[in-house]
Amino acid sequence: MTIEHLRHVLSSRTRFDVQARPGDSQLLRGHGTVRALRPDSGTVIFDEAGLWTFEDCSNIAFHNIYSWSLQSESPTLSLSHLRYGRNAAVHLVDFIEAAGNEWESASPYACGADIYRARINYSDCVLKLSWTIQGPNKKQRLDYTYLE
Repeated sequence: MTIEHLRHVLSSRTRFDVQARPGDSQLLRGHGTVRALRPDSGTVIFDEAGLWTFEDCSNIAFHNIYSWSLQSESPTLSLSHLRYGRNAAVHLVDFIEAAGNEWESASPYACGADIYRARINYSDCVLKLSWTIQGPNKKQRLDYTYLE
């Protein structure tokens, strides 16, 4: 899959499911909607709103805004978090093609002592984004499934 095709796939996402496996703690499940915006030809903004559901069936709302940007000077797709606004984006990772329909972070993102690695897989019209997080007190996996 070309990076341009990946960008097109991103812009067509409307909803997601997510699972979080925080070490030895309970499995968390979530779901929500994605509003995919295209402020320019090289960028897709994900405005996500969802609910985490705990084992006791209680819920907590969450909201994230991410920017996916095609880098014109190289075949990479950058992912940034926009929690502080578009002018204060926090760069997370650059994705490079790994094999076939898979993309992986070129290098990990460090947040304090925690190391974040990411992988994208696209198959049968389903886009999956998986994060592994390792740190002295953290061992987590987040699996997002983005759907049309």
